[in-house]
Amino acid sequence: MIIPSRASLVNWIRVASIDLAGTVQIGDSNQITPEAQVYAVQRELPIFNGDEAKDLSEFPIYSQEIPLPPITECVEQITIQENPVIKVGGIDIIGVAASSVLHVGSTQRIQLESRVKNIREFFSDPNEDKSNISPD
Repeated sequence: MIIPSRASLVNWIRVASIDLAGTVQIGDSNQITPEAQVYAVQRELPIFNGDEAKDLSEFPIYSQEIPLPPITECVEQITIQENPVIKVGGIDIIGVAASSVLHVGSTQRIQLESRVKNIREFFSDPNEDKSNISPD
């Protein structure tokens, strides 16, 4: 079944930040498939040796297959476009993050993937109760 397309009318769009593999798509598209693999080292103090970049293949999170639920239901859809134009005054976005999409228009298929490995390193015990330590 072919669904008649609709026009999108947006007066203005402001995006403050677009992160890696983030997408701003204005207009119709057939397929959008952004992917991002992030390795983040967060330290209590900003002391870095320069050798923090790792071979991502050593972390299973980047190579494991993402399990997708099987679609077993037969879905039937009837769409009635009562108004051929979608009107929006403005869109104000703080950020489009890794593998996310701000899309104005129609698309056939969107598949997004973001894999993040966070490493947190502390120089002191983060669970230590510091409430009874008095400043000198």
